[in-house]
Amino acid sequence: MADVIHSFLGLLVTVLYLLTGVSGETLSMFSRVGDDVSLPCNNVVYPNCSSTTWIYNRDGSTVTIEKVEFGKIKVDKTERLSLGSSCSLHVSNVRPEDAGLYTCQQYLTETGSQHGGDAPVDLSVLTISSTTPVTDLKPDADMTLRCSLFSFMGHGKQCISGVSLSWVPNETGTEPQKYSGSQDPQHSSCDITLTVTLQKKDNRKWTCTLTEKGNVKISIDFTSTFSDIEENTTDSDDVISTVPGIILPSV
Repeated sequence: MADVIHSFLGLLVTVLYLLTGVSGETLSMFSRVGDDVSLPCNNVVYPNCSSTTWIYNRDGSTVTIEKVEFGKIKVDKTERLSLGSSCSLHVSNVRPEDAGLYTCQQYLTETGSQHGGDAPVDLSVLTISSTTPVTDLKPDADMTLRCSLFSFMGHGKQCISGVSLSWVPNETGTEPQKYSGSQDPQHSSCDITLTVTLQKKDNRKWTCTLTEKGNVKISIDFTSTFSDIEENTTDSDDVISTVPGIILPSV
């Protein structure tokens, strides 16, 4: 009889666990602009996502936007959202404005109250761009690059504890000429710039790296390429095309 009672209690605990769901602390995720990312939902009740709702909050705004309601995409003018396995929220072609706090919640009925706790995911987006006008980019001219992290805390503000941005040496192995923004992990700005003197060399690349607690999480690069307008042009006729790109951190 005792074994039967014990088995029943074990089954009851399992059922309650499945109904309650699992929720924990905020999960931090990083993405490059242009990448695809899947935000996990750690409190799923029904595998078909019929109880799942995703809400979104942005820095400086008190407005909560409902992205998914009972397993169906609700707001997506850009058609970049979809539900993946285990009710994860998939965001394709990530943009800076996608940064923010996404929260997965469970509702067993449309009129009922929330079931269980929240499963929040903080998505930050790393970007790189040239602040120098394209018309000013010529050989021997200075170019200023900007690397910024968009997050729930805002654009380019103080990085959260343990997170820092830094410029890595270019392909020649030399250090960048000038940079601004602290690269101290304890007092790091999430908005740094780099000024370089352009040279007539194809596929010049500069890389900005995001580090969390000493580990490289993500990197993004910017490539500039000179090309001649016509076959008989002189050096003064050279133009530059600037192409922001991405690279994976080394393993």
